[in-house]
Amino acid sequence: MIERSCIIMTQTVETRLRNAGYRVTKQRTAVYQYLLSTDAHPTAETIHLSVRHRLPNISLATIYKAVDSLVDVGLVNRIQRGASSARYDAAVKDHAHYRCIGCDGVWDAPHDATPHGTPQAFEVVHVNVEFVGYCADCRHQKLGLEPLNAPII
Repeated sequence: MIERSCIIMTQTVETRLRNAGYRVTKQRTAVYQYLLSTDAHPTAETIHLSVRHRLPNISLATIYKAVDSLVDVGLVNRIQRGASSARYDAAVKDHAHYRCIGCDGVWDAPHDATPHGTPQAFEVVHVNVEFVGYCADCRHQKLGLEPLNAPII
């Protein structure tokens, strides 16, 4: 069952890339597989460090090109906040995020982002809900305490 799901997922990725005029490369595939495997909302630099274990010669420029193409075909979301490095998320369904001001961490938030009461004449194409504050570790550091190293959710 898992293998079939992977084949279907791979075919969808290949179809989307080809339909948009992109080649299906091992680099793009590796980047997408990594993004599917993590909830960490990594930066391109973090993706590069992780994918290099599998593809040692992959460059940071190739990572940027790969995520740009995956964003372009709708397989990945780019999360850009001000001057911070962009982060990437393979969960493309609209959902909310927690963002820590202290460490710039980003986590998925269990939140119903359905726009209730939207006028019928208005078409919602994207929802962006972000809860900004401090994670447990940064809160403890602000108080002069040791970090908890606690998960957000």
